Amino acid sequence: MKTLIVYYSFTHNNEVLAQELQKQLECDLLKIEDLKKRKGFSIFLDLLFNRKPAIKFDPVTLTDYDRVIFIAPIWAGKIAMPLKTFLTNERAKITHYSFITLCGGGNKNQHNKITQELTFILHASPDAVTELWIHDLLKENQKNSPGSVTNYKITNGDLLMFQHSIHKFISQSETSIIHASSEKSVSWNH
Repeated sequence: MKTLIVYYSFTHNNEVLAQELQKQLECDLLKIEDLKKRKGFSIFLDLLFNRKPAIKFDPVTLTDYDRVIFIAPIWAGKIAMPLKTFLTNERAKITHYSFITLCGGGNKNQHNKITQELTFILHASPDAVTELWIHDLLKENQKNSPGSVTNYKITNGDLLMFQHSIHKFISQSETSIIHASSEKSVSWNH
């Protein structure tokens, strides 16, 4: 199964996740970058006015891949705007996809919101959606401090805490692809 990981990472936390997944899956990696350097205020304005920032990335043919895994942070309960720009621009070429994020966490309804947002943008449901909460890595006395989450720098060692969730995510996205392929072959035989 040919897989591509497409990621955006503002603080480099999701980049660490993308690189780890690339190692595990031995797949291609595509980094989305901002055309202009971002600051917290521009992120706030993007969210407030639903702006789509200019992005850059290496050319890629998404239809060459059986599965695309998207990785990006969640800002105020929404997928980071640079990834949303990519998804909106490339939606016609995306068939099977999954989404995983390293995010602050703590909001139990966020999973459904992310799934709905992806489905709305791409006109198709994701095969899997997984949130890895930085909140779960913090010491008890740090959990109520927003700065602790925002400033947290993930390490490969931290990812070991999420290994079960990562493996479950990979399995879910692979199972959906295999199931869809077998349904196609059955319909072609009739």
